Amino acid sequence: MKRFLITLMAAAACCSGLFAQDIDSLVANMSRREKIAQLIIEAIDSRESPELRARQEQWIREGLGGLIVMDDKLCDNIQMINELQSLARIPMIVSIDGEWGAAMRFYEYAAFPRAMQLGALDDEVLVEQAGRAIGEELRQIKIFANYAPVIDINNNPKNPVINTRSFGEDRERVSRLGAAYMRGMQGAGVWGSAKHFPGHGDTDVDSHKGLPVLMFGRSRLDSLELYPYRRLIDEGVAMIMVGHLSIPALDSTGTPASISKPIVTGLLRGEMGYKGIIITDALEMKGVAKDNANAALLAYKAGADILLMPQDTRQTIDELDAAFRSGELDEADLDTRVRRVLGLKQRSGMLAPGYSPYVDTTGLAAKARRPETESLIQTLCDRSMTVVKGKLRRPLRLRGTKPRVAYVAFNAVSPESACFEEELTKAGRVARFDLPGDATPEQIDSVGALLKGYRKVIVGFHSGKPRPRSGGPQRFASVEEAQFVRIAGWARRHKLYGFYLGNPYDLYKLPGFNRFRTFIIGYSDTRYNNIAAARALTVRGSARGSLPVGAAGLPAGFHSNRIKNQSR
Repeated sequence: MKRFLITLMAAAACCSGLFAQDIDSLVANMSRREKIAQLIIEAIDSRESPELRARQEQWIREGLGGLIVMDDKLCDNIQMINELQSLARIPMIVSIDGEWGAAMRFYEYAAFPRAMQLGALDDEVLVEQAGRAIGEELRQIKIFANYAPVIDINNNPKNPVINTRSFGEDRERVSRLGAAYMRGMQGAGVWGSAKHFPGHGDTDVDSHKGLPVLMFGRSRLDSLELYPYRRLIDEGVAMIMVGHLSIPALDSTGTPASISKPIVTGLLRGEMGYKGIIITDALEMKGVAKDNANAALLAYKAGADILLMPQDTRQTIDELDAAFRSGELDEADLDTRVRRVLGLKQRSGMLAPGYSPYVDTTGLAAKARRPETESLIQTLCDRSMTVVKGKLRRPLRLRGTKPRVAYVAFNAVSPESACFEEELTKAGRVARFDLPGDATPEQIDSVGALLKGYRKVIVGFHSGKPRPRSGGPQRFASVEEAQFVRIAGWARRHKLYGFYLGNPYDLYKLPGFNRFRTFIIGYSDTRYNNIAAARALTVRGSARGSLPVGAAGLPAGFHSNRIKNQSR
């Protein structure tokens, strides 16, 4: 470790004079292959094979522009980045797909709510605070680019890949909250990347697995899909990620947007006047890679500045180099794109004299969870709880020498599920009964018989899946329809209070939720949402969310618990 530190510090000292030069001087002193490599971002994982690690080291020596971290152990990953950075003549920008924070890739961090739950807040101030907090935790480990926010408008319940990653189905809400998230994150010094241009919300195909086709006309695209991008361009988003989507109204050939010159250069760069960095979605995804072996070359020709995760980095450098040597591509244009990438590094402080890319891993995992961050996450969860039936004007009263309220925990198998009861008992005692996720009708009836004598019954549906199991609204819920209907039948004998810690689209699978006196959507089965659900039942006015998407006859924006003149 000490020897590595000495090597890294020596490398930084040798390069400090170079970094002090202006960008034009840097470009003038780069070979063509170095310039091409500077436009490529490669994925890294500390568990990689020695063979892949050796290839990556060679790419870095050729001038690789950046890295994207994948799911990994925090300290192992950062240590690997430290070692790789010591090989780079120009520091590589480290990036992440961290839509709900560093926790999306590193389990050591606390996870922020997904965008759909932030959409339930519809509170720009809080969302900007979330974006800033995410930016701060990323910058602490010298990750300067985050491929977020998602500003796709998810108005298709069957969307298997965007879904909870979107702020909702309303273009204004998506635009406002996407801009707030971006302002917060970029204000903390981490560059945002709006995605997936021109819009991946109204699709039922996952572009990781195939090519979605949007058959909408230009007027619809202008009024909906493109709307949030115009807002974020006006507000200075640093990057825009182009998705693997076929949109005949924008390119009659059906070519995926990520490799379409009419879409990348014609629409985004030209018509919409975007002057920032254009990056592709991962070029190894089947939406583009399946039928385009040279997808990286095609993406460059389309106008992309950064080629994210090409299938073969060496092949990509060779193909682009050959195209420049043959005169097929213009070197002045290459210099322009390299300047954009270097400009991003310069604004991050990476080209400043004496800059060191090294991150000290001593105690890093222990410092990942900060009390102030967890407090903010809890506030976000508390306020986004969404009451879709009932008012909750009066909190449940649980005081007394013996339990007067029963709590039935359905599928409460995660450790986080215990947090609901722990928080609930702060308000008083409850009698707990459990039902497994595969409960039979006989088991449900047996528990129902035990509830005799309890006038009020809380039913908690835990372990809801944030994304569909196999596509379509009917495959979200962790509770089967027949199970839910049977449990809802208890309303004939009890006042039922239900909460569902899963996707709002699950309401399609929960017929009879209106039989509950109160029913709450809690978005996901996390520690913070379990606590928030308990507070929604016991603290007046704590649940302030509204549905970010329409479901089961309830429109987007619906809420049942908004108190008149309540402060947001």
